[in-house]
Amino acid sequence: MTPKMLVQAAMAVWIGIAAGHAQNSNYDFSRLDPVSFSRAGLSGWQFLHLPASARSAALANIKCGMLDSDASAVFTNPSRLTEIRSISASFTRIRYIADIGYMTASVAKNFGAWGVFGISFAGLDAGEMIRTENLVSGGRSGDLGTFTAGDILLGVTYARRVTDRLSIGGNINYIEENLDDVKARNWDLDFGVSFQTGFRGLRFDLLTRNFGPDVRFVGFTEQYQNPADVRMPLDFFMGIGMDLAGGGDADKHTLTGYLEAGHPNDTPERLHAAMEYRFREFFSLRGGYKFFYDEAGLTLGCGLQYYISGIEGRIDYAFMDYGRLNSVHLFTLGLNIR
Repeated sequence: MTPKMLVQAAMAVWIGIAAGHAQNSNYDFSRLDPVSFSRAGLSGWQFLHLPASARSAALANIKCGMLDSDASAVFTNPSRLTEIRSISASFTRIRYIADIGYMTASVAKNFGAWGVFGISFAGLDAGEMIRTENLVSGGRSGDLGTFTAGDILLGVTYARRVTDRLSIGGNINYIEENLDDVKARNWDLDFGVSFQTGFRGLRFDLLTRNFGPDVRFVGFTEQYQNPADVRMPLDFFMGIGMDLAGGGDADKHTLTGYLEAGHPNDTPERLHAAMEYRFREFFSLRGGYKFFYDEAGLTLGCGLQYYISGIEGRIDYAFMDYGRLNSVHLFTLGLNIR
């Protein structure tokens, strides 16, 4: 018998044994655990997830259900801009993790029957980082200096009341991301709906954020990495807010509860719960908790409002606990003309 015939015979015997074992086996394959899967890291433009106002950040970064909104609503739920009486402006500054700087600014005006129009800006600066290079030889790359990275957003917003209880609003944003000498540009859409029931301030919100196409960085070479499509961090939110105590015009004290569920395309589903205490229209205390996060959790904050000749000023502060990544502090300055 030739070697080739020996190999063929051995293969036939092996296949027969395996087939017979498979037919006679009583092993329960349903006991096999499925392979775990995580959506983390499947999208870019992560700066769009960052909190954009101190009030929202102190309330577990909720975006749905808030009343008494100002121009910062363009970064939460744009349909809430209909609560602006005349002109509103907001500015937020954040010193984020790893010395990352982030700021947002927005202005909105109510044109009555024409609706509310707004413009917004957001900018992230990652600071200077040491440049490194992968060498095939395994040697040291030497002193290659530093490089920077950052993001910007420019947006236009429109909102209007459909009825006395139902409002809609949306943003269209231009976004740009820079990493050293490579760049990506894109656009995205946000759309929100707000409904007030009239019962104890109960309101429902639905929100979609960061809807846009996939793009690629321009300027990539083999020195960095093969170019790949960058997905948008699409988010869906559904939330409610309700006055648990007070809430009327004559009430000195108001206690409001919030509950929000989020479905991102790049992380597991999340839940945000928060409460806000307000003394008249003067002082606020806020607190919340973010569930199903790796590090983020407790949030706290406060707010102060003051009035001068029909102009309302706001100063809001938020503390966000990021566990092993330490804490983050936010400040927002707001101005409303009634």
